[in-house]
Amino acid sequence: MENQRQDFYVTIDDQQISVSEDVYRAYKRKERSKRCIGENGNRCTGDCNHCNKLRTGSILSLDALEEDGFEPADFSPDPAEIVADKLLLEELFKALDELDPDSRRICELISQGATEREIAAVFGIRQSTLNYRKRQLLSQLRERLADFI
Repeated sequence: MENQRQDFYVTIDDQQISVSEDVYRAYKRKERSKRCIGENGNRCTGDCNHCNKLRTGSILSLDALEEDGFEPADFSPDPAEIVADKLLLEELFKALDELDPDSRRICELISQGATEREIAAVFGIRQSTLNYRKRQLLSQLRERLADFI
């Protein structure tokens, strides 16, 4: 059977936005966690954007943020933070470039949201072995970036 590409969409302000599968799944998990729980103990399946029992933070809308007293000035970046973030990223990229190819690939897969089981399958190793390598790798990166964190 031929694989068919499935398109993923999220609805924001009654508009469907095309997104990757990873973004779609993350969005759905986040939205599901905000849904109210009914009398029977099950999560509500209604449209949260039109619910009178809406939990805080469930609406993705700039209008809703403005209604809550949000000011766009809240997004003013602090120049010192921007410089610090830039330096941290530069050092992180240097550290990643110095890693062996397998370690770099592990970091790449982690950043893409792959599970330990999936990464272990890519390398053909046990999950416990991957877990050990991942802990060692992250410890090494943490130590290398300690001055920036």
